[in-house]
Amino acid sequence: MECLNLLSMDMDQHWISSTLNLQSTQQQEQQVTTISMETSLLDLQYLNNNKEEDEQDHQRQLPCEIVEEILLQLPVKSLLRFRCVCKPWLALISDPKFIKSHLHNHSTKQDDGDDDGKTRSSKALVMLSSSLPLLKSVHVQVLDTRIEARSAEADAAGAARTTSTRVVVVEEVHESPMRHQAVQDMKIVGSCNGLLCLVLDSQDMMIYNPSTRQLQSVPSPPPPPTNNYYSGKDYFYGFGYDSCNDDYKIVRASCSSRNGNFATHLDVFNLNTNSWRAAIKTLPCYFLSNLVGTLLNGALHWVVRLAAAERPFSIVSIDVTEETYRYVPLPGEGDKNFSFYGLGVLGGCLSMLHSPHGSDYEVWLMKEYGVKASWTIFTTIPQKMESEYLGLMSLVRILNNGEIVILLHQRKLVIYNPGHRTLRTILSGDIHSSQLALYLETLVSPSAAPTVTTYSSSITPLNQAKASP
Repeated sequence: MECLNLLSMDMDQHWISSTLNLQSTQQQEQQVTTISMETSLLDLQYLNNNKEEDEQDHQRQLPCEIVEEILLQLPVKSLLRFRCVCKPWLALISDPKFIKSHLHNHSTKQDDGDDDGKTRSSKALVMLSSSLPLLKSVHVQVLDTRIEARSAEADAAGAARTTSTRVVVVEEVHESPMRHQAVQDMKIVGSCNGLLCLVLDSQDMMIYNPSTRQLQSVPSPPPPPTNNYYSGKDYFYGFGYDSCNDDYKIVRASCSSRNGNFATHLDVFNLNTNSWRAAIKTLPCYFLSNLVGTLLNGALHWVVRLAAAERPFSIVSIDVTEETYRYVPLPGEGDKNFSFYGLGVLGGCLSMLHSPHGSDYEVWLMKEYGVKASWTIFTTIPQKMESEYLGLMSLVRILNNGEIVILLHQRKLVIYNPGHRTLRTILSGDIHSSQLALYLETLVSPSAAPTVTTYSSSITPLNQAKASP
């Protein structure tokens, strides 16, 4: 019974935190105080009557299935606390099946509204490795305020209620994964299912869950081939989930160019085996701009340049599970006269920015994956706003209310309202694109199976997948 009381208290507090933002500070303080007093009284009453009710407890306990279903709805922070309630809850919350179910529930509900229709929470966080070695998260929450019809006549006529939205930004500093080690540089080179892939001082790698603070060191990647062709190497990284083998993989691309020819060598790290593998076949292209691969539909994407091609620019897509690759077309004439940048994901679609000379920036979305004709202009952004030239920018995400979070000038996060064509700053500082990633709080463990670290170069060659019609 005590476990269920704690569960009820935490669910009440979770509901309070997501709804009280719609009210004034004074009302919040009054309601929080009232509810805290009521909860304390209920707990006291339960404790006083506990001895008399011991014999009836077994009749009032919820079935394990219902308790599990309730726990699956709670946020990670609550579940981490509830691990200390009792051994059965610790075993349940630590069970891999429960962790997968919790991940599925919260990832599918990431952009859904609450049942009351008043509060919509974008549960993904933006992680920033600022003020090393700290990690900072920015939780952007969209609140809906329903406004009733003002007159009885309008209500009788069935006039639709209007909705206004406001955005609440909450910052949180997380404990550093390297609190006992001096770190000069930290890059986030991937984010998947609540795990961050980090590169420290351009050499050490690790997989980290900021919610659970679990950490898995990654062995050093092997050096790329030492033949003369691989001179002047550049490294690119990607991180994703292999759903068929229940495995997380890191892809490191080593790009080289020589005499007008391009080649990209790939190394793949498997978390399950804690080992690196080398792809025998190289890709006949050179990766451009994006240090970190864009993860969508189980594949990592980079903009690339092809050698000796009539249309030399494209997007390469590397399937994390199959370890095959294909080319995805750029919008418009981008494959011939490249003027696009900022490959990303907005609203579940591949996105890119186009900056035609003297005109507004164009935000392009690929509505149907892999189909060139499905590239459409989602919105435009003025090149100059509030006496400031926007310049270099990275599109981070679309909020539930249609606004776009943008990394501007590598130094601040802003929210752009396409309807009003306005900007407002939500976070300022020295922020680089390699220090930013979308993140979802989960219980997923980064720990690898206890195996011996190995490196193998004899794996199935990376084949080019056939393009879909």
